[in-house]
Amino acid sequence: MDDAPRETVKRANERLAIFLEGARRGLRGEGDFDVQDVRRLRKAIGEMALVVAQWAELRRLQPEIAGELDHYRRQLSELQIALVRIKVMLHARRASMEAGQVHNAAVSRWVSAFQQTR
Repeated sequence: MDDAPRETVKRANERLAIFLEGARRGLRGEGDFDVQDVRRLRKAIGEMALVVAQWAELRRLQPEIAGELDHYRRQLSELQIALVRIKVMLHARRASMEAGQVHNAAVSRWVSAFQQTR
């Protein structure tokens, strides 16, 4: 039997585990999960396209790969949840920064007005 799909899934699972841990660290504020990580993640998922296209056939022809495929699916689900949480966190930070900018502009106008009355 061809071990290439199994090795592909195994490598993908190892990389997804790293991305998932990076995303979790980012959510905890213990590290960064930046745009480069997202690009690398996209590439890693793209490399699984052929295996995903043959998902049902692989499970039928190579039942021993089923565990690896299930693990891949679970990790993708967990990663999707983590990425949604990161997106929410980024939106919250953006809103906070925008509020800070509005506050700074108001303080600047106040200082300017105060200086004009002196």
